[in-house]
Amino acid sequence: MVSGLMKGVAVMKTLRRFTTSIVSSFDSVVGQLENHEALVSSAIRDAEQAAGRAKAQFQRVQKDGVMLRHRLEEVRDGARLWEERAKRCAEVDEAKALECLRRREALKRQTSELDEQTSRHTKLEKQLSDDLLVVQDKLSALRQQRNILRTRQSRAEALRLVQGIDSGAIGEIDDIFDRWEARIGACEESSRYAHIDLDDNLATEFQDAEVDAHLRSLLRELTSK
Repeated sequence: MVSGLMKGVAVMKTLRRFTTSIVSSFDSVVGQLENHEALVSSAIRDAEQAAGRAKAQFQRVQKDGVMLRHRLEEVRDGARLWEERAKRCAEVDEAKALECLRRREALKRQTSELDEQTSRHTKLEKQLSDDLLVVQDKLSALRQQRNILRTRQSRAEALRLVQGIDSGAIGEIDDIFDRWEARIGACEESSRYAHIDLDDNLATEFQDAEVDAHLRSLLRELTSK
């Protein structure tokens, strides 16, 4: 259990060194005149891996704490048990009762040591938990800053591309748009006249049928006289 406590202290020191250096390392990477996004992403991955290792170590420290507290309860129960045995043997077997008390005292001393270790271990777990939260906050801030800079870079490159088009190229693009629009307009006009022609043909068809019907009516009148 003592080794577990020492291991926890080592983890805490590692976490604190990592927490204090992570931002400065990040700023140093950003300052390099290279592919910033790739360098930053690589630095964040390294930080995530370090945080993952620290979290795994913290979980082992937590496991040690559970075992330590369980052992403390076992020793306390053992001390109470030997005390009860001493009481039962006091009137019938004094030597046995004294031996029970000696064992109780040994367990009580062990209880005191374990209680102190448990107290230190609980404080250590709290410190490690707080340090891990700080690391996670730092990583979240780094990811957010990377995403913001990535977005700003994309926007800047798009603006530079648009602004880099010279006036001659813009004129050519405008001409293309004009020709495109003219072609669409011609197609629309042709479709409109085709629709009108269709309507005229239909009207002519009805008019011819109506004239024929009128003539047949006149013919019937002539032949009926």
